[in-house]
Amino acid sequence: MKNINKVLLSLTSVLLVFPVLVSAAEFRAGEQPSFASGEKAAENMYIAGGAVVSAGSAEKDLLVAGGTALVSGPVGGDLFVVGGNITVLAQVSGDMRIAGGNIMIGGNVLGDAVIGGGQIILSGQSIGGDAAVAGGTVRIDSEIKGAAKIAGGEIYINAPVGGNAEIKADKLTLGPNADIKGNLKYEATKPVTIEEGGKVRGETVFTELKKPDTAKKNATKGIISGFFTFVLAAKFLMLLVVALIIGLGFRRYSKELVEKATGGPLKELGRGVVTMIVLPILSIVLLVTVVGIPLGILGLLSFVMLSMYATMVTPIFLGALVYKWVSRKSDYAINWKTILLGTVVYCLLGLVPFLGWIAICVAVAITLGAALNIKWQVVKGWR
Repeated sequence: MKNINKVLLSLTSVLLVFPVLVSAAEFRAGEQPSFASGEKAAENMYIAGGAVVSAGSAEKDLLVAGGTALVSGPVGGDLFVVGGNITVLAQVSGDMRIAGGNIMIGGNVLGDAVIGGGQIILSGQSIGGDAAVAGGTVRIDSEIKGAAKIAGGEIYINAPVGGNAEIKADKLTLGPNADIKGNLKYEATKPVTIEEGGKVRGETVFTELKKPDTAKKNATKGIISGFFTFVLAAKFLMLLVVALIIGLGFRRYSKELVEKATGGPLKELGRGVVTMIVLPILSIVLLVTVVGIPLGILGLLSFVMLSMYATMVTPIFLGALVYKWVSRKSDYAINWKTILLGTVVYCLLGLVPFLGWIAICVAVAITLGAALNIKWQVVKGWR
């Protein structure tokens, strides 16, 4: 349990290198985006939103990011899911990588599985390869045909494990259907509980956590570290998916946004800062008057939406800018490479106290100013 943060860091590293390295893909986003059961996706599918339902057939990779996520349609490639409540009932032909709060896996996975969350239940047919799982409470009723590495508070294994099992837990229990064919190496506060029928065919190595108070303290630190790691990973993936949808789905608009932001950064910075200061103040003033209440509410909602939108497209601007500096090319490129680079830069700046936060605010303000500039040009064209 004391090394759960290392397990979650490994999980995050795997999640951050998911295969976005493709030029052809289908993107869907919204409050309740769906991939219906009668649909098929020949290319990679990316879905992001509040409540996501994927019941269609994805012939290649599927990436889902949302508050709640249900994946029931077959996945021909790898499956990546980040969210709060996650349910996977689909057969996954490739590998599976999941990070969330409450996770239930009821499908069959032919490849490896990497899973991190709060409460985790594996109840499907099997994991065809290796499994790495980290969570608060973990219950495994799915056969793991490869090796298993598991970290958590309470861990209950009630299925065969084809290889070695390495486990760190406060409490470990092997159920009647547990059959570890390799070695069992585990750390816990007390020896494993093996229910009637459960067995370990290989060697068992037990390392006792001698100081319960210290173990709990380390476990708490690990859980806190793992939580913040998960939050960072979820933020990165959500930001990346949305930036990819906007940047690749609306490439001409994104290119114009970057050109205006880099063509007159001080002017766009000023435009963005004035909007971020004046709009909320004016909205609050309007709320004081009875007649202006609707306009005040509308103004505050507009401020929130503009801030969210500017945050989502800032990685596009940062990526194009940094990529030009690094490559020393004459123009600004908009592709998956620059968007991925911009998202990484954005998240890294967020980890730098004060100076990094200032840099993010400046970048967001410039991007907001450029977006408002484009909108103003469109409005002028209507007149």
